[in-house]
Amino acid sequence: MPALALAQTSGPVPQAEQLDVGTLGPSYPHRLFAMNADSDVGIKILNGDSLQIEGLIPAASLSALALDPKGRYFYVCESIWSHGNRGTRDDLVSVYDSRTLNLLTEIRLPLQRVLTDPLVHECDISASGKYAYVYNMQPASSMTVVNLEQRSVASTVELPGCALAFPWGDDGFSALCGDGTIANVPLSATGNAGTITHTAKFFNADTDPLFAESLVDRDTGRAIFISYTGMIYPAQLGERPSLDKPWSLQAAAGFAVASTSMHELAWRPGGLNVIAWHKANHRLYVLMHPGTHFTQRVPGIEVWVVDAQSHKVLNRIQLSEPANTVAISQDEHPVLYTLTSDSGIVTYDPDSGERRMKAATRGGSFAWVPGF
Repeated sequence: MPALALAQTSGPVPQAEQLDVGTLGPSYPHRLFAMNADSDVGIKILNGDSLQIEGLIPAASLSALALDPKGRYFYVCESIWSHGNRGTRDDLVSVYDSRTLNLLTEIRLPLQRVLTDPLVHECDISASGKYAYVYNMQPASSMTVVNLEQRSVASTVELPGCALAFPWGDDGFSALCGDGTIANVPLSATGNAGTITHTAKFFNADTDPLFAESLVDRDTGRAIFISYTGMIYPAQLGERPSLDKPWSLQAAAGFAVASTSMHELAWRPGGLNVIAWHKANHRLYVLMHPGTHFTQRVPGIEVWVVDAQSHKVLNRIQLSEPANTVAISQDEHPVLYTLTSDSGIVTYDPDSGERRMKAATRGGSFAWVPGF
C-alpha cells in the first residue's frame, strides 16, 4: 500500500510555546495594593489607572503588608500553621523582591503577632525602611522591632495596655493606649527601646475611641487621629510629642458637633480604612455615613474632602456604591480609590468627585498605596 503524502500547507509555521518569567516595573504613584482579610489568595497588585492586575504577592489569611519606602521589597507579616488550621505556628516577616515577587527570606518572629484585619499599624515600617514594627498579643501587648537591613529581630518592647505602631523617622514609634494616652518609644541605633513615656490623656477609649487606622507621616511624625464621632486629633509624634487642639468633622461641614448619644443621628465616619491623607495638599478624605454612635463599621456613602489646615470641608463626593475603604495616590494628579462593600474597586477624581471606573475583578477590603 503506498505511503500517504503529507499535505502541503501555506502560512506561518506555529511556534513552540516558550516559558518566561515576567517582572513588575518600578514602583509608581498610581499602583494599588488590595486584599481580603480572610483570603489565602494573596495581595493583589493593580495598575491604579486601568485597575488591571499586575501581580500577586502570596500571603496567608489575616496577613498585613508593609511597603519598602525605596521600592525594593514587599514585606508580609503573616502567621502560618503546619497543617493549615492547626499544628506548629510560625509567625514571620516574609520578604519579597518587588520586581520578580520572588521570596527572598523569612524573618521568624519570637512572639505571636496579633491576628486581626490587616491594619497598617500592626505591621508598619520606619521612614527609611530600616525597621519593621510588628504588634504582638501573647497574651500581653508588645512590639517586635525587626532590623530589615540585617534581616533579624532587634528587640521586643513590652507595651501593656497599648497597641499598634505609628513610626516617626527611624528614631522610634508611638502606640495608642487604652487609658487615652500615647506611649512614646525611642529607639537606639541598634533598635533597642529607651525610656518609654506617655502623653497626657487626650481621648476617652470607652466613650469615643480612636480608629486604629488613623494616620501618620513616617518622615515627619505628623499624625492625625480620628475618633468614632468624627473628632480629629492632630499630633506631632516623637520623643517629646505635642498634641494640637482637636476639631470636629461635622463642624468643618457646618453641622453641629456629633455627640456620643446612642439616639442622635449625625454624619459619622465609618468603614474599615475610613480616612486617607494627601500629604502635599493637606487634604483628608473621610468615608462618612448617617448613623448613631458606635456605627463606625457602617460603610460610607460619601467621601468628605477636608482641608486639614483650615478645618473646612471642601467637597462631599457622593459614592456610586457604599465603601469600606478609601485611599489616595500621593502624586500631583492623584486618584481616589474606594473599596466597596462587595470588594469592588471604584475610582474617582478627587477634585470634581467624578466617578472614573470600576474594576472588573474583586479587589478586597483593605488597600495600600506607595508613599504612605
